[in-house]
Amino acid sequence: MQSAMGSGKLCGDGGFTRRCQQWMEQRFGTVKALLTPSCTASLEMAALLAGYPAGRRSHYAELYLRLYRQRLCAARAKIVFVDIRRDTLNIDETLIEAAITEKTRAIVPVHYAGVACEMDTIMAIASRHNLFVVEDAAQGVMSTYKGRALGTIGHIGCFSFHETKNYTAGGEGGATLINDRQLVERAEIIREKGTNRSQFSAVWWISTPGAISAPAI
Repeated sequence: MQSAMGSGKLCGDGGFTRRCQQWMEQRFGTVKALLTPSCTASLEMAALLAGYPAGRRSHYAELYLRLYRQRLCAARAKIVFVDIRRDTLNIDETLIEAAITEKTRAIVPVHYAGVACEMDTIMAIASRHNLFVVEDAAQGVMSTYKGRALGTIGHIGCFSFHETKNYTAGGEGGATLINDRQLVERAEIIREKGTNRSQFSAVWWISTPGAISAPAI
């Protein structure tokens, strides 16, 4: 904390922000990690990356935070609910395929309470139907599925560092894990408010957990 305070760089994308992102990339084996103000912001980024034309659908568990429903609606997606399993409270993978139509764009598995969804089945379904997979791993930081970190199996993973989660940034914070190299450039531009400012040294302000929050992560 003293080092962060003394750096003269208290906003996002300072030295600790970069170190935190690099650590996550190495620890979880993701292509690119980007810190965000919250997991909600990360999920909104994922919705934009999925590229919902008007009326396209997203499937996710009924037991789910209504904030992301709002983000999906903002991205012009139609939400299709899939019931949950009684044993894990995660999305019931056996019910997903029956809910898929020609308008379906994405599957959003939520790893509730750090318990992994059945990702092999979900990814196989997504592959058969050419669907985007966004892992809501808000409660799954450091959890794994068959040896793979949650958030690194789908096209995109979303972490939370809210005070109620396993790991906190001191109140709020999130991260987006990009697991498809083709999405990295678009993800960076979305995160930077529609600009490529990271390519220019004269522009430095980014809305991410700042130099004080990043060391806590």
